[in-house]
Amino acid sequence: MDDDLLVEILTRLPLKSLFRFKCVCKAWCRLISNDDYLRRKLPLITSAIFYTLEPDLIEEPRYACTSSDGGLGGCSLTFFPFHQSSTIVDVCNGLLLCYSSLLSAFHVLSPATRRWRKLPKPSKRSQRSIMAFDPCNSSEFKVVSFTGWAEQGAELEVFASNTGNWVEHQVHWGIHSDAMSTTMCFFDTTLYILAHPNYVVGIDVTSFDTCFKIELPEPIEHEARIGKSGGCLCYTHRDGDQLKIWKLRDSNGGKWVVRGVISIPWMVERSHCYSTSCPCLPLQCKFMAFHPQREVVYLWLRGKMVGYDVNEGLVEEAYELGKEMERAHFFQIWLFPFSCYMSNCLADAQGSSHCV
Repeated sequence: MDDDLLVEILTRLPLKSLFRFKCVCKAWCRLISNDDYLRRKLPLITSAIFYTLEPDLIEEPRYACTSSDGGLGGCSLTFFPFHQSSTIVDVCNGLLLCYSSLLSAFHVLSPATRRWRKLPKPSKRSQRSIMAFDPCNSSEFKVVSFTGWAEQGAELEVFASNTGNWVEHQVHWGIHSDAMSTTMCFFDTTLYILAHPNYVVGIDVTSFDTCFKIELPEPIEHEARIGKSGGCLCYTHRDGDQLKIWKLRDSNGGKWVVRGVISIPWMVERSHCYSTSCPCLPLQCKFMAFHPQREVVYLWLRGKMVGYDVNEGLVEEAYELGKEMERAHFFQIWLFPFSCYMSNCLADAQGSSHCV
């Protein structure tokens, strides 16, 4: 069987099966471990969705994964023995950062590989903690803990998985700290943070010696988000019944370019997302994620998760979420391309084996 035919088979398998099949033989291991080749062939992996159901917003968030048939199946974090006493602090490209107040400890989890790792206790109390992991570039990850605030900067304590240690840093971002929001994203060694009224701040997490700010094309409005799409930094916010999307061509002084303006009523009509139980309900649309490699955005419309191709102006895919999910409040989705780094990032941690 040649490589192209084998890849056609592998692309139809769930992520967990791909990791297990590395153990079949050396040829399969070589092919699945070839990031550049296989990533071009494999579709985007929709790893997980976190959501709550109205009116039970005080319940523990539920966790589900999309399947190959376009449905949504419930998942369990029971492989992690402290899941009931832990809070999900952050997620980044398929890894969860959890904190257990009972144990006073951080844990990093990979639901895809069902592995987890306990981190050593930091020396200072965290006020905000961020996961930094890019499976396209490395199996290493960092946890950035904000431990104190200066007028235009912050004190950090950073855990690096390759050293296993926490190290203190100070950053100066040149904007009053009160303007910094909690909307962040990480890719290509940089942590990006939205700052009011119209900036995005970048922090280089390789050394934490460099911070920079980029002026946004429009002030931050309702549901503003930043993320990686088509290999570039993108910005979006909702303006009435429109969703505006910009792309930054060059982070070093480059200009923002409008990539698309999506009409929410048009999207609802094309996706057939009106409520079947009550068609008179107002339009509900929530931006969920950017596709990290292609210029595609994912939206939540009543009962569906819809992918929209910004270049072609077309609705290209939709996951049916079911009637129960019509009243769901989504607040996190992970989208990331396949990478062997995903399977290796917690290779020495506790949990299930990839080859079981």
